[in-house]
Amino acid sequence: MKIFGRNKKEETNADFNAFKSDISWFIKPNTKIEFLQLDNVRLSDEFRNTFPELSKLIDKSRQTHLTIDSKKYILFVWDTKDGQICGWLNKEENSDEYNCELIEEHELLLRNIGGIQESFNQPEGAFSNNHNFMFIGSECSRGIGDWDDYYSMTCEDEQKKEIDYSNLLAFVYEANGALTLYDPDTRKVLLFSHDHCFDNVEFMENQPEYTFHTFKNADNFTDYVEELAKQGKEIIK
Repeated sequence: MKIFGRNKKEETNADFNAFKSDISWFIKPNTKIEFLQLDNVRLSDEFRNTFPELSKLIDKSRQTHLTIDSKKYILFVWDTKDGQICGWLNKEENSDEYNCELIEEHELLLRNIGGIQESFNQPEGAFSNNHNFMFIGSECSRGIGDWDDYYSMTCEDEQKKEIDYSNLLAFVYEANGALTLYDPDTRKVLLFSHDHCFDNVEFMENQPEYTFHTFKNADNFTDYVEELAKQGKEIIK
């Protein structure tokens, strides 16, 4: 079924209006928006086998395909148990736009649903809260960005040995500067944060506090994606 049937257009506009109302800074007065008449995404068998929880979440979504200033997006939305609308605005890209070489699981995610540009009405404490982007290939980078000096000084002050973070890939940037990274060889995920109030992480062993952290419910990239999906499923109908 096409997304924009005669009775569907009003509903999808309501979803987009809910997004605009919550993420008011993203759409500017001169922003050019075009809604696309496309079918819902068809998740590959490989995606479903790799990310079963996320697949269930996507299957329950309403989807709006659109371009924003000529860039392609998919708006995934869900009705919450408390009568609100929550969702993700996912950016679609070609592999030649990626800034780094990504692991297979990461590329698989992007090929099927894109990376999360914005999210709204997310569960308290969810991975998707307070981020600048999640997973978007063109935004990913190696290392810990501008935190090199901070990390070195903190290790020196606390007499801890620095880990080699040069090959770690940052795939989530938070608004407060925190980074979520994975090791391309082991797929292990880490959080680098100088200041946080998360309940789902703990300080990394043999590292200074408020530098590297491990996730309690996510050891590797696939775990992280699946935990994100579980967090979303907790609040939707």
